[in-house]
Amino acid sequence: MKATIFGASGSVGQLLIIEFLNRGHDVVAVTRNRSRVTTEHERLTVMEADLGDLSSLQRALEGSEVAVISLGDDVVDTGTDAIVTAMRSRGVGRVEVLTGFGTSAMSRRELRPAMRALVAMVRLVTYPGFVAKERQDAVIRDSGLTFTIVQPPSLTSTAKTATYRHGDYSGKSILGRLARADLVEFMVDNLELDRYVNESVYIQARTPLAARWP
Repeated sequence: MKATIFGASGSVGQLLIIEFLNRGHDVVAVTRNRSRVTTEHERLTVMEADLGDLSSLQRALEGSEVAVISLGDDVVDTGTDAIVTAMRSRGVGRVEVLTGFGTSAMSRRELRPAMRALVAMVRLVTYPGFVAKERQDAVIRDSGLTFTIVQPPSLTSTAKTATYRHGDYSGKSILGRLARADLVEFMVDNLELDRYVNESVYIQARTPLAARWP
């Protein structure tokens, strides 16, 4: 598989690069500043691209089978829209998007009433970034691409556990935690196994807090 990672210099993007490479895949790491990508590998190409420059996005997607989007809050909606346009023009049909817990109005229906109320409060407090991710969700769902939208709670830098839960599980909670190492393992697994096709998916660690939340 050849994957283009947008937001490759971020805390998740850097780990995604390593996870893809460790599994034998080719990677194009897209960033605004190539010096921030510290990994070096014969199967890794690092490219600088401007989300406002369609041609640079198209070049980054050449020959790739999948795009992974892990953008900062300030550009999640407009940046994703630009990437989707570039994907269509280059015939790249599979996309995996990292967003936030509960930022899909459709997937909030899966939450229990108390959790939906808590997510609504978080939405008010973090309104600009939260709403941008809601717009990103709509862009992806309306894109015509084959997508997966990944919705973790707060991310940590703790060691991989490989004991996380995803999909249809009880106790989905915005108060949960997930190691970034577990997140990237799940995201690459998901693409390799072609799971959660045209779906959003919750994922979180197996924690006592998540188990207790109604």
